[in-house]
Amino acid sequence: MNKRKIFDAFVIILASCILFLFPITDAAEDFKTDLRTDTIGAATAAGVTSANITLGTTIYEGDTSTVTVVSDLGTDSPAFIGSTYSATSHSGNVSGLTANTTRTFTVTYDIDALAGWPAIGDISDKLFVFFLLVVIAFAPAALFAIYTGRD
Repeated sequence: MNKRKIFDAFVIILASCILFLFPITDAAEDFKTDLRTDTIGAATAAGVTSANITLGTTIYEGDTSTVTVVSDLGTDSPAFIGSTYSATSHSGNVSGLTANTTRTFTVTYDIDALAGWPAIGDISDKLFVFFLLVVIAFAPAALFAIYTGRD
């Protein structure tokens, strides 16, 4: 085996590792989602430290981890309780509030950017899988081509 083939094999393995480092899943997710911001008013009664809020639209794939809630009231520590979210009514519960007061929430969450384009969403899902297959097959195919080629 000559040194050139060893070097080519090393470069291909290095290139495969670099391709795996690309944040393809994050890019696909960013392509399929938009960040939405809603301003929602809420009041709490005496002794009540949570409130029900209704979002403007459905959270992308029901992923409540993308929801952030900020209150204009400094004594609040709002936290969206994901287990209370209802996709049909777009509502959920926020805890950590100061009792007996009124505040305005700024709520941000991911929504489906391709809602009107379902075919584009399907294609982007399949392109991601195709990219992974190409990256996985790249190294063995290139190494096979190197070692079966002529000197």
